[in-house]
Amino acid sequence: MSSASGVVRSGDETAPQDVPIVRTRAAVWGDRLAMHLEAGRVRLNGVQVTDLDTPAPEGTRIVIAGS
Repeated sequence: MSSASGVVRSGDETAPQDVPIVRTRAAVWGDRLAMHLEAGRVRLNGVQVTDLDTPAPEGTRIVIAGS
């Protein structure tokens, strides 16, 4: 879900079990993922992610801004 401010949050919605979330898709970044999230650099399709449990289905793109 994207808010009016352009920040992606999962809110009270729960993703279906078969839809991956940012946390699982970005696991390759290991401990650095939390650092990048805290610094506001994690993006899902260009929108800042604030919750690693945000749904990130196939076809979406997760990037670290500024890298």
